[in-house]
Amino acid sequence: MTLYNRMALNVFAPAADLIRGTHTMSSLRELEASQWWPRERIDELQAGRLNRLITHAYEHVPYYRQIMDERGLKPADILSAADLRKLPIQTKATIRDAGDSILSDGFTRAELRPMSTSGSTGEPFSFYSSAEDQLSHGMARALLALQWAGLRIGDRYATLIRPRHYSRWREQLLHRMSQRVRRAVELDYGSLSDDHTALLARQLQLGRFTCLDGTPPLLCLLAGFIRSRGLDAPRVQSIVCSGEQLYPHERQLLRETFGSEPYSVYSSFEVFEIAGECQAHAGLHVHAEDIVVELVDEAGMPAPAGHAGHILITNLHNYVMPFVRYAIGDIGTLDSTPCSCGRHLPRLVGVVGRTSELIVAPDGRRVFAADLGLESFGSLGVKQFRIVQNERDKVIALIVWHEDVSPDARAERGRQIAETLRGRVGPGIEVKVETVEHIEPTAAGKHLVVVSRLASRFPYGMHAADAGTTEDAQQGRSV
Repeated sequence: MTLYNRMALNVFAPAADLIRGTHTMSSLRELEASQWWPRERIDELQAGRLNRLITHAYEHVPYYRQIMDERGLKPADILSAADLRKLPIQTKATIRDAGDSILSDGFTRAELRPMSTSGSTGEPFSFYSSAEDQLSHGMARALLALQWAGLRIGDRYATLIRPRHYSRWREQLLHRMSQRVRRAVELDYGSLSDDHTALLARQLQLGRFTCLDGTPPLLCLLAGFIRSRGLDAPRVQSIVCSGEQLYPHERQLLRETFGSEPYSVYSSFEVFEIAGECQAHAGLHVHAEDIVVELVDEAGMPAPAGHAGHILITNLHNYVMPFVRYAIGDIGTLDSTPCSCGRHLPRLVGVVGRTSELIVAPDGRRVFAADLGLESFGSLGVKQFRIVQNERDKVIALIVWHEDVSPDARAERGRQIAETLRGRVGPGIEVKVETVEHIEPTAAGKHLVVVSRLASRFPYGMHAADAGTTEDAQQGRSV
């Protein structure tokens, strides 16, 4: 640990807490200890925090008080995560419809932190949180996840991102101060043209960063550019992938390019830092001290152990606008067995992706994006791609080829891609391959692998619109 690391940990970060009126560092110390607790003790802490949240929601949030009264429930009836199934599932639609009745009457407007996320369709979703939730607890979880990836407070690290502009000048100032203290540099990925990508590669070479953070498709686009141009890859100790699912073929490309195993982080605007990957690389540890994660099937019933299900999130620290059993729109599999790293936190394993990122076959089968054989695309000269399903019996693969792939080679390799996809989706689905010049990210900055307008037709408010508009179908993934 360098002198700056010690100063950042013991002086600068606590000073930032004092200025913001937060307690990020004390929350981080608590998480550093509780990650090693026995599962029973973690469950006990979670249950206590859950009951306090439900009690608060019943006493101060009209929406939840009405729901519980209609079901004859009192806070004493919700004493553990297993009791949450007594309450209904919440979605973006139900939260929007609730209006101000889902806000706590125990906070002034000045204490609310307005947030908004456009989602994969570009449809805005506005909500409120608090500094306690996001800065004291959410940021502490983010720092712990970076620790798991080998990053210490004060290490230089770069994030590929479109820099966020805060509506309040004080928040913008505090954000810049936090970035400076943490020696975090935000690199605007801009247009992702070859010239701008070359600039990013040079900035990373000169920056001497310990860690590189970004969404998997952005990192893979950069890695592919470096390899295709024969450039030296930046020397970074850790690669952290956030914002979207990290697929096996992307993990392989990043590993081979940068020389280290990537770490994946699962987060969202609604709930910061839900889970992160440890050095065992055997799934993502759920921060169960702060968050309850449930998996349910399409009928809203608990998914069987080891089976994929829809992820429901209960944030134990957002008292301003409680998210209780919130269907975040993702799919995952939960593993509660101990990890070889020694942590007893539950893990999200297998698929962690959008509900729209799967193909629906005519016979009702659902094929996850991770099972489509996408790892072979990179070796065929594919630069970007997206798999689109707008009809039950047809799938279209939109392909952007590398410049050095000739027209004849594109035709032959397109047939190989179609054959691979046919073998994975099964009979009864027509597969077409279409060449496009470029694939832009969605309005939310996402590079979705699969967009199916059929896959999101689930009960409890997950509508086909969540799969993306026709324009979204032109947004894709990089290889």
